[in-house]
Amino acid sequence: MSPWRAFLRDGIMAFSYALEAVLLTAPLIFRLADALPQELGDPLLNTWILAWETRALTERPGAFFDAPIFYPHRGTLAYSEPLLGILPFAFPFILGTGIPALGYNIAFLASFWVAALGMARLVRAWGGSRRAAFLAGWLFAGAPYRFAHLMHLQLLYMGWIPLAMAALLRYRRRPTGRRALDLLLSLLLMTLSTWHLAVFGGIILILLGFWSLREKSLSRPAAGQLGLVLLVWGLVTGGVAIPYLRVAPELARHRDLRLAQEFSAWPIDGLAAAPTLRILGLLTAPFRIPGHTTHEVQLYPGLAPLLMAAWAWRGRREEPVRAVWRTAWMGIGLGALMALGPRWDIGSISVPGLYAGLVALFPAVTLIRAVARWFLLTLIGLHALGGIGLEKALSSARRRMPLALGILSLGTLEAWAVPLPLAPLPRLSALPPAYYWLAQQPGEFAIVELPVFLPLDDAETLRMYAALVHRKPLVIAYSGYIPPDIRRLRERLRSFPSYETWDTLAALRSIGVRYVLIDSRWPESQAFYTSGICQIGRDPRFHPVARLGPHWIFALRDPSLEQVDGPPQMYEVDVPFGEAARLRSYGIRWRSPDELEVWLSWEAGPHPHGNYIITVHALDEHGHTLAQYDEMPKNGGYPFHCWQPGEQILEQRVLSAQRLREAQSLGVGIYEWPSLQHLPAPRGTKRIGELVLLPLSKRP
Repeated sequence: MSPWRAFLRDGIMAFSYALEAVLLTAPLIFRLADALPQELGDPLLNTWILAWETRALTERPGAFFDAPIFYPHRGTLAYSEPLLGILPFAFPFILGTGIPALGYNIAFLASFWVAALGMARLVRAWGGSRRAAFLAGWLFAGAPYRFAHLMHLQLLYMGWIPLAMAALLRYRRRPTGRRALDLLLSLLLMTLSTWHLAVFGGIILILLGFWSLREKSLSRPAAGQLGLVLLVWGLVTGGVAIPYLRVAPELARHRDLRLAQEFSAWPIDGLAAAPTLRILGLLTAPFRIPGHTTHEVQLYPGLAPLLMAAWAWRGRREEPVRAVWRTAWMGIGLGALMALGPRWDIGSISVPGLYAGLVALFPAVTLIRAVARWFLLTLIGLHALGGIGLEKALSSARRRMPLALGILSLGTLEAWAVPLPLAPLPRLSALPPAYYWLAQQPGEFAIVELPVFLPLDDAETLRMYAALVHRKPLVIAYSGYIPPDIRRLRERLRSFPSYETWDTLAALRSIGVRYVLIDSRWPESQAFYTSGICQIGRDPRFHPVARLGPHWIFALRDPSLEQVDGPPQMYEVDVPFGEAARLRSYGIRWRSPDELEVWLSWEAGPHPHGNYIITVHALDEHGHTLAQYDEMPKNGGYPFHCWQPGEQILEQRVLSAQRLREAQSLGVGIYEWPSLQHLPAPRGTKRIGELVLLPLSKRP
């Protein structure tokens, strides 16, 4: 076959796999920029990781692992999977469009494409036909087990494992520099995507290398070249792994055999498929056990690969098929036994499982929290055997095309999840205004958002997503690992807005936290909005800054460290604004020719409760505004709905403008938010519209 014809066939195969990815995930192709598949938990966490890595590589490569979460901890990117082997698919789209969801969804679709190409290349590497390779890739991309992990992008890239197996087989058959580079690249993509693939793929490749080299050893130059590949791979992987190794001891303390048992599979889980699958989800529903069958243990592997793996028993198994065959069976056995966890209960008898024995020899095994994920070894082995069976079935069948179409149809029906569940994700431009306000605040500081969520859910990942806008470090966040001090802080803040949480929040100022954001959209915030906001507004450690959209923003401050000059000379006035408030006096202090400090003393009226904003203007002799400051009462003040009739409130604000010295008067008014309806000013006063005019000629 001519090189051009071979290239064309390979191109058609790759394009077909891309169509398969679009078909099996419909209607995602129409929502690439504003939705994520399945949910906003782990998918949004991975979206944030990909976006942060894109930003770090282009803006702060030296601080790559210092992601702005769990402040003041450093190296926090290592608290989750690296995703560096996945980043090439997302990087250009995130960088070029500024839409993180687009980058994630392209990477999500590419995971199906990588899975199909990886298994197809494995079949071709041991000499299988293009037809068998195409079908093997199609079945692996649509494996039902993959649909149980749609929210785990890192596991969906299991296709890197057969791709690395294929590279190893091709190098062993004809060791060249180009094939050595191919092997190095596939190893790096596999290990830097997720440490799960590094462990599982490493085991498979060690087995395959052992059986391959037993069949045919490498020459000395080829062995030296292979050693160089492994050295470079080890240096790169080791460099990336250093931040993760720092976290590993703490992880190992929390991920013990008891936790492993909770995430273990039962034999019946091999018959349970993800509910997302439209056909299999219904057919296998009786095998999903309430309280046990989570997505982690929905292990149904698919009927089509099982049938083809059974066919692999027939016929001769010649080298290098023999090495793949042996590796596949060892992977199937090891994966299945490990997935059953540390203890096997057989009736009333309980015996230690293979997992417990392996942990005794290698304690680091417990770092893989969800033990059932070891089933990935079984899945790889099963589909590798399925490729052998496909080759034998197609070569011996009289009518190859009907058989191929039947296998293709069966695999597609088992993978049918259309319409795929999609979780809407707002564009960054549509996020609440508080995050854009934060982005405009100068300086380096951290923030805390309330209420806290236990257990963590989509809301916490949405806050991390919003941090892509304001770029301020978060104290509380979501990840695969949460530092103990952050877990304790989260527990203490659960009862917000109780008095106990105020002291906890105020203490955060000492570590660099400047603002607390309180989101009114959650039921947990209702107690705060009925009474807590009035209490915290009177606490001198908390300064109400703004009400923007659903968020209240409070600044943390230490009154003992602040120098307060007190108000300047105050001039008595008596200006009522409806029944909400009376302005009793005002004072001014010039800080500079362009900066004016204004003090206002209010008396709450008989009906002060409302969502009001006080506006103060500096006006020139023609009544034109030179400077303006609209805000809720400040400097010891608090929202109007907290005012009590007859209460005295003193507030201060600063106006600044280049021509402020030309100001001849102040304009003071009150309006309702968000209608912008002004409260009426008394008719007997000098005013412009509903702004009461106060002279600036009275100066101390």
